[in-house]
Amino acid sequence: MTDGAERYGKVVADHGLSPTHLQVIDWVPRGSRVLELGCATGYIGRILMREKGCHVTGVEVDLAAAEVARANGLEVHTGSLEDEAFRTSLGTGYDIVIAADVLEHLANPAPVLEHFKRWLTPASASPGNLAPRGIVAVPNLATWSIRAQLFFRGDFEYQDTGILDRTHLHHFTWETFHKLVASQHWTIEDTMVDGWEVPGAHTLLFELPLSIMRRTRPTPTAGDTVAQYVASRAFKLGKLLSRPLVAHFPNLAAPHVALLLRPPA
Repeated sequence: MTDGAERYGKVVADHGLSPTHLQVIDWVPRGSRVLELGCATGYIGRILMREKGCHVTGVEVDLAAAEVARANGLEVHTGSLEDEAFRTSLGTGYDIVIAADVLEHLANPAPVLEHFKRWLTPASASPGNLAPRGIVAVPNLATWSIRAQLFFRGDFEYQDTGILDRTHLHHFTWETFHKLVASQHWTIEDTMVDGWEVPGAHTLLFELPLSIMRRTRPTPTAGDTVAQYVASRAFKLGKLLSRPLVAHFPNLAAPHVALLLRPPA
């Protein structure tokens, strides 16, 4: 097991960037001055600098991970975001502030999200006339799979990474996350969910049809088996039925949520 924030860099090295990481990168305009909270080993910041010409300042509490991030080209400040004096020392003048999978590691994340407004620079003061934006991403503890795990197995075992990461101090649901954002008068400009789950029906509507289709011909032909024909129709039906389910029950169906935020005027 890799200790500290370095383990997140190892996950990326082993499995690549997650869909959330890719969305965060996509939301950042070229040439932005970026403050990345919880930068770990700098795997996001490195790409923002190399591919989008951004200037990235990282913040990391783990000293070993911070050294790796510096080696990746980031300017890194080490300290606790829970410390108001440390937050203030980071200055102002950023176009983008990122907290991707960071707020849940804080005992009290609300003051940190509120401080985004002080870190961000108004568009009128930005050299590139860039509109200031915050980017936040958190796991949702209230999905059906976590509820089922608790109800049927009584299991709440912490893990190295994921929703039950052993270093999480504050657990969010879809509802509480959005309530926090609304209470601080942020405007949500875009939402990304990594891995929609269909409550109680994912196996029946997706996994089983896909399994059947993979065991038969990958390309539909006139000679398709009855099993593949039924499976393909079931898969299409599953996608159709999942849309209203996830739209009306995001607290059950959205395991990981990322938001692009506009600060209040």
